[in-house]
Amino acid sequence: MKKNLSVAAFGFVFMFIVMRWQGAGLVTPVSLKGIVDLEFATTNQRVQELLLHWNMTTLKMNIWLDFLFIVSYVLFFSLSAETLAFKYAETGFMRKLGLWLARLAYVAGVFDIAENLLMLQTVSGNHTNASLHLTYYCAAFKFGLIACIVLYVIISLPKIFRKNS
Repeated sequence: MKKNLSVAAFGFVFMFIVMRWQGAGLVTPVSLKGIVDLEFATTNQRVQELLLHWNMTTLKMNIWLDFLFIVSYVLFFSLSAETLAFKYAETGFMRKLGLWLARLAYVAGVFDIAENLLMLQTVSGNHTNASLHLTYYCAAFKFGLIACIVLYVIISLPKIFRKNS
């Protein structure tokens, strides 16, 4: 499992760097958070403001690349939580929590896929107030789940350095 986690970590870091590099043009004075500003745009006015300052080719490529990033972060966070969960006692709460969070990484990925599909519709001009809000909630749930997993990993990291669980 350590080898799989190492490969997943490499893939995650690689795709993170690719996404930051490729999406650098989406960071402007109007969109300090880049694509994240579109994920959380809930009005047509905000969408139009963002699209006015972005290169559409760069934007669409960033969304399409995100599908690869989803695979990398889901595998990395799932394997991280699962690996750390097995450092805890078999019947303990932290093991159950880690195994549960490992599965929730996939749920975060599903929210991200839905969010990307909605953003592709948005940038092609096919959006409504409801679809913008749905994009917002998909992003919020995705980031919330990933934050829970990251918190679990941070709390559990000392377990790696202890010989006995």
